[in-house]
Amino acid sequence: MTSRCTLSKRGASVRGFSLVELLVAVAIGLVVTLAVFGVLAASEGRKRTSVSINDANQSGAYAAYTIDRMIRSAGSGFSEGWGRVGGCRLNATLGAAGTWPRAAALPAPFTAIPLTLRLAPVVIFQGASTAGSDVLMVMNGAAGFAESPAAVRPGSVSALEFRAPNTIGFFANDLVMLAGGGECQLTQVDDDKPACVADPTAVFPPLNCGQQVPLGGSFHNASSTTFATLSTADAYAIPLGNTTTNRPQFQLLGVGDNTTLFSYDMLLLNGNDAPLPLAEGVMTLRAVYGVDTDDDGVINDWFAPTAGSIWDSAALMNGSPASATNLRRIVAVRIGLVMRSSLIEREDVAPATLGLFTDLTSGGAPLTQNVAIATADRRMRHRAIEVTVPVRNLLLRP
Repeated sequence: MTSRCTLSKRGASVRGFSLVELLVAVAIGLVVTLAVFGVLAASEGRKRTSVSINDANQSGAYAAYTIDRMIRSAGSGFSEGWGRVGGCRLNATLGAAGTWPRAAALPAPFTAIPLTLRLAPVVIFQGASTAGSDVLMVMNGAAGFAESPAAVRPGSVSALEFRAPNTIGFFANDLVMLAGGGECQLTQVDDDKPACVADPTAVFPPLNCGQQVPLGGSFHNASSTTFATLSTADAYAIPLGNTTTNRPQFQLLGVGDNTTLFSYDMLLLNGNDAPLPLAEGVMTLRAVYGVDTDDDGVINDWFAPTAGSIWDSAALMNGSPASATNLRRIVAVRIGLVMRSSLIEREDVAPATLGLFTDLTSGGAPLTQNVAIATADRRMRHRAIEVTVPVRNLLLRP
């Protein structure tokens, strides 16, 4: 009797969970699991959104920095002599078998850019990219010697050489722009140019570089008819830099396919007649001019490059004295970028339009430009970035 009672109590004490208890525990576990996964999903969603916005912001910051750096140096090498060389027609035979004026259209997204261009620090081609954004043209030299045109001996320009009173800033293989009579001829110093020498007996020995600058190299075209014009014109030589070091920046910037900002080297110094992608996620690039209307070195008004106005690219590129004056008065550029994230949200998160230049006026009228966002793109986040860039070489002009 005692043994059976002991066994019965021991069996009752080791009895497990009932079915109802197990079902309740499983239900509670499922609820907790769903709650945890919900929190994780929301957290990951916010993380993806933050990452995509940060990517767009970083891409926009890099694009703005790149444009800022180019425009700040616009006009280096020729703005000091703008009254003598500004607005001349660009003639060039490029090392990669290209030419200016162009024989065929530029590659996309720059197919709408004119085949003939003129020397200018910065010009905005409104709506000229294949994506409908503005295109910026920026030109600057990088010689680093005085950064101003040098006078050429009258009648000394030929297809083989030119002569100047001072040739200290011209070295073998340097790129040189010969300007005069409304024409600019890109050429190259021959690699056999004699080096400058000094008098070793003098206390402060002056450099003797001679007056002759021989021409040759892959960027020199001895058959160009422009040399005949320059031989009889009041000509100037603009040192631009070198093909390998201190390369000049003659660039086009615009938005192309896949919301990508592209640049194009107009001198083909990279040997590639194709645009180079700079930044992704750029939906639109817009720009307006800050103009010194009374030549006092201060921005007096802002103007959009509207078709038919004096600030239209066609008017600024027509080679007239008025266009040269207007190009010289452009002392700043306001850049507007609309960036787009790559993450597609579940619902619309972007407005129908984004406004650029909302704080600017032109002649007292608002200069706001509204950028429409397509319905299909409103599920992606957009950011507007604006930066005002001074054209320092024109602000410091004599």
